[in-house]
Amino acid sequence: MASKRATIREIDTKYMEQRQQELDRQSKRRKGLYRRLTFMGVVFGVLMIVCGITLFKQSAQISEKKAEVESLQTEQATLLEERDFLKQEIENYQDVEYIMEIARRDYFLTLPGEQRINVTKQNSD
Repeated sequence: MASKRATIREIDTKYMEQRQQELDRQSKRRKGLYRRLTFMGVVFGVLMIVCGITLFKQSAQISEKKAEVESLQTEQATLLEERDFLKQEIENYQDVEYIMEIARRDYFLTLPGEQRINVTKQNSD
């Protein structure tokens, strides 16, 4: 008995060619899809990094500005106190009695008819 081997011959029909072409198209589409998704993923990743860096820089700038605002507010409070003090000094120097008191105390001046007596402390040994 001779062994007969069955051979399957490929059918060369138009259907098989169309099917092969469709499989090739699907393969190309799948490769294109993977490439597009990879590209979009890289672009998205870069955008996320840029946004993260920008947010980090902005938060650093905001904290610097807050510190600057606090220091300027402190300086403003000091200047307002100094302004109030200077306004009070202006009012005082417009008062004749205050000027007379300063002249007596700091410059040892006296009114006509007054006599100034200087008292010095003596050491008791």
